[in-house]
Parts: sequence; C-alpha cells; structure tokens
Amino acid sequence: MPPIDDSTRPRVAGSVDLTPRQRLAGDHLRMIHDHFRGQLAQLTHAVVELRDGTGDVGAVREGLHRLAPALTEQQVSGLCRQVCRFLTMHHSIEDQSMFPAVATLEEYAPVAARLAEEHLDIHEHLERVDDLALAVQSDPSRVPDLVTAVADLRRDLESHFAYEETEMAEPLGLLGLGI
Repeated sequence: MPPIDDSTRPRVAGSVDLTPRQRLAGDHLRMIHDHFRGQLAQLTHAVVELRDGTGDVGAVREGLHRLAPALTEQQVSGLCRQVCRFLTMHHSIEDQSMFPAVATLEEYAPVAARLAEEHLDIHEHLERVDDLALAVQSDPSRVPDLVTAVADLRRDLESHFAYEETEMAEPLGLLGLGI
C-alpha cells in the first residue's frame, strides 16, 4: 500500500485565531494521539525485538503491561490486536460524531471528508497488522512481514495524526467540541 500523499490534502488551518479556551480541544486531540504514538513506538520495538530474537528486559518491559523480557509471538499478537482495536474505536468516534460536526463548517468540510477517507486507509493497515499478528502465532516465519506491516501503519498513522492535529484544532475550537 503506497504512503498517504500529503500533497493532496486540503489545507485550511491558520485562518482563525483561537482563544486559549478554544485551543483546548485540539490540545486534547493531540494528547490522545500522543498516547497512540507511544503505543505504536512500543509495538514497533516489540516486533523488531521479536524478529531479532533479542529481549532487553528494561526496554521491552518499559511499557507493554509488564510483559516478560522477550515477547513471544503470542504476546506480540495480543499487543497488535489491542492497538488495532483501540485505534479502530478512536476512528469510529471521530467518524460518527466529530467529522459530521466539523463538516457543518463549509470551509472545513473537505478536511473532515479527507480525514474520514484516510481512516479507510488506516483500517486496511490495521487489518493487515491484525491478520499477520494472528499468523505469527502459528508461523513465526511471518514475523518480518509483521515488522513491515507495523512500520507501514506507523508511517501513515503518524502522517494522519499530524494532519488531523493541524487541521482540526480550529474547527473543534470554533464549535466548542470536546474530544
């Protein structure tokens, strides 16, 4: 799957000066995304260590629910499914409530539509990661495929998060939407 093309994204941010209070919704969105960024970093680290057959106790245990020093295929599979499930839930909330509300502001409607389209791309990545996470439980030779799938997910999700944080802060603030 090719990377998300940043050059084709509609841009409207910067047209409104928000008050500190209005900036809170965008700040909250960024904090939610930062949580996912942390999970993605941990997931990336876990699958790379699984691939390399290494297991530094301190590094692996740092975040992943106090997992054992070297993650097994089954543990990595469970972590992948957990990250996928929570991202899907987050995007569903945005698709069902945040984007329709933002689309009521004509200037921001193309951004909301683009972000919803990108959720479909991210969902394809999530399905691929989830499928491979299940596959590595019975076929450890698929671990390199999982490493690649997680890297692809992370690349596009980081890009998506940055775009969303930049473009959605204004409409969220203008509408007084909480996240």
